[in-house]
Amino acid sequence: MTELQSKAQIEQLISTNASHGEERRFIKKHVNRTNLPLLIMLVVIVCLGLVILYSVSSPIGYAEQQDSLFYVKKQIRFTAIGFGFIIALHFIDIPRFFFKRYLLICLLSGGMALALAAVTLIAGQQYNGARRWFIIGGFQFQPSEFVKFLLVISFAAYRQFIVNYRQTGKLKAKSKRGQLLMDTMFDFIIPIMGAVVVDLFILMEPHGSCALIIAAIVFICALASGINHRSWILGMAIILGVGIVFGASAYAIMPDEQAAKIEEKVMGNFSHVFKRIAIFNQDEEDEESTLTKDDTRQIDNAHYALGSGGLWGVGMGESRSKFNYISEAQNDYIYSVFVEETGFVGGMFLIIIYMVILGMCMAVIWNTRNVYYRVVAAGSTAIVFVEAFMNIAVELQIMPSTGVTLPFISYGGSAQIALLIAFGLILASSRFGSETKENEVEDMKVNA
Repeated sequence: MTELQSKAQIEQLISTNASHGEERRFIKKHVNRTNLPLLIMLVVIVCLGLVILYSVSSPIGYAEQQDSLFYVKKQIRFTAIGFGFIIALHFIDIPRFFFKRYLLICLLSGGMALALAAVTLIAGQQYNGARRWFIIGGFQFQPSEFVKFLLVISFAAYRQFIVNYRQTGKLKAKSKRGQLLMDTMFDFIIPIMGAVVVDLFILMEPHGSCALIIAAIVFICALASGINHRSWILGMAIILGVGIVFGASAYAIMPDEQAAKIEEKVMGNFSHVFKRIAIFNQDEEDEESTLTKDDTRQIDNAHYALGSGGLWGVGMGESRSKFNYISEAQNDYIYSVFVEETGFVGGMFLIIIYMVILGMCMAVIWNTRNVYYRVVAAGSTAIVFVEAFMNIAVELQIMPSTGVTLPFISYGGSAQIALLIAFGLILASSRFGSETKENEVEDMKVNA
């Protein structure tokens, strides 16, 4: 037998399903690399956001602080903090940092999210009847912005823990019906109810738009985590059924005076939501409408700004709406002012940039090879683009006003830092998330 024939036989023996109880390993060297195109697009949209913010906020900054660069300077500081977190996430692989103890990661991040939401509701700074802010060292921030990515990390770590635990042969029932109930409980009900509890604290601040965003983010995380459709159906039925029975029972045994107080408080806390819906559904020919021109001024002026831009706009810095026709134009309605200055072309250009970044984030999600990084990438992508969709939809009058800012464009310290952290998680998922694919270790055992 020649040496060549011997090598061929050895290779054939390794590659076939021989019954020798042997293990086969495939190990490929992998060097974690930065997703440079995605990072470049982030820098592009952040820089574009600073330019747009300066154009929109310069008269407001000069009128309020005698400094036309006031808002831009503050936004640059927030951006620098956010990029500091991105650098940290770029070098620290969270699961490995915690020795892949996914349950610990889940409890820590979920506990922090719950604590932030609860403490804000109890001791937050009250403004216009809502407790959404904390002031520390002169810096005002919204804890709810950080709750979003903490919930994403918690959900992702929990799902990876359940997957790993199930692979050890645990979580098995004696019957198919019992297995379905067990899977529904651990895969759907426990993580969803944990997120619901946190979301209820956010809703009671009240912060309806943030609660809605968190619900959408958790929904997308659940979709990305690969939960069986039967667990979805049964889990939603159980949660809705228990919720309806519990709510109806509590309302039935509650004294009428207490029920009336609760209804009055709910109506008072969410009166602004009902008014925004009424403004969205307003009919100018309705003579019985109680809405005044002052109620609809912000929406109407934003709509006029969109229309006055035409195809090419009135020119950067030449907007008229930002001179107090649109209140705090640097926040919720910055897109309308930007379209006024750059026209339909500029508005579409910004949307295309968002779509390109979304496509690149979807590629990151697609290329991840374990549940944790897939859910982290999907949830973090949802944080950015759910908010972008809601803001632009409001300004195009597709949905009622929500108070949601435009990611990386609008002014806001908490939002800018939290969004950059979310983007850092996407970049970390791109850098570390494919490692299980590249360093795949496949063990194949064949019984004799």
